[in-house]
Amino acid sequence: MNRVGILTFHSANNFGALLQAVSLQKTIIERGNVECELIDYKPEFIRKDYSISPFKNMHPKVIIKSALRIPDKIKRNSKFQTFREENTVCSKQCLSEGDFKNICNSFDEIVVGSDQVWNYNLTEHDMHYFLPEIGASVKKVAYAASTGGADFSTQESNKMILSLQNFSDISVRESASKIALGQRLKEKYIEVVLDPVFLTSKNNWMQLAAKPVKKDYILFFKMGYSKTAEPALKFAKKLSEETGYELLMLWDQETWFRYRDVKHIGAVGPAEFLQWIAGAKCVVTNSFHATAFSIILNTPFYVETEIERKDRVLNILDVFKLKKCGLVEGKSENGTVIPEIEWSAVNSLLNNERKKSLDYIDRILR
Repeated sequence: MNRVGILTFHSANNFGALLQAVSLQKTIIERGNVECELIDYKPEFIRKDYSISPFKNMHPKVIIKSALRIPDKIKRNSKFQTFREENTVCSKQCLSEGDFKNICNSFDEIVVGSDQVWNYNLTEHDMHYFLPEIGASVKKVAYAASTGGADFSTQESNKMILSLQNFSDISVRESASKIALGQRLKEKYIEVVLDPVFLTSKNNWMQLAAKPVKKDYILFFKMGYSKTAEPALKFAKKLSEETGYELLMLWDQETWFRYRDVKHIGAVGPAEFLQWIAGAKCVVTNSFHATAFSIILNTPFYVETEIERKDRVLNILDVFKLKKCGLVEGKSENGTVIPEIEWSAVNSLLNNERKKSLDYIDRILR
């Protein structure tokens, strides 16, 4: 039986990062009849980003506010780790460069992706995700890798492009990534495939979700620190007023104190994240993965489109014919109402797109 390794951001305590890794691993095991492990490599940038230390920013006020959240962070991290242990199979931990090479060379095939594994601005030029020193006997492929807007026409990307020449198959998550790489990898056919979370059905995701909460609510999920989500929050507040449904906010960043007027859900893990989206009357967000799970779980939603790296959000709204669910600076073409969505049509489109991506996975596992 072949052994397949997946190299992605599975160690990040981020809903999208972990859930896409879970979905890709389960899909490969089910379809490939292979042994499959997530390569337990934890890059320095992820260690720093998800550290509970209050001293990442040395401004006294920031330190105090961050320190106040340490109990919540510990609780949240524990939920993530429990979910990770229950729903993934990982290799031995890569504690050194030698460990990484030995573990990678023990596989017959390595799948790099999904997530922004090739965004060298994010990864601080981490070459591990390009597998430059892994033996030729290991088949190298990519599934839904993203460049995240990194410029691959520059000289600093030469080593990365050279390494990608040794990949037998490459697929990316966004058209923008295909264009960025295609300019330098002209002899490679680069496919655009679905984010791995779409590979798993609604029923299978609900088996991993926490028990539902029996209440009517609108969920506002904010990703990152960007102020571009502020208009979306104003829209969510107005939608709550118009419908009479309670507004709940789910967010895990340091500036929670700015939103004291909104009821916060608190520290949750991936299982609760799925449950809160599935049970909402409507989701309002600036997040790609909150949008993706709203589609998968058939929950009405609005997503702010005037955000950084908006291509992937605009792309899935286009693919699933859901442009009416896009907000532009907090404004909707529908007015302040919960959007009516013909889910049977959306699910039909999803099944068609899912088949294309599963066909790619079947091909790379041969």
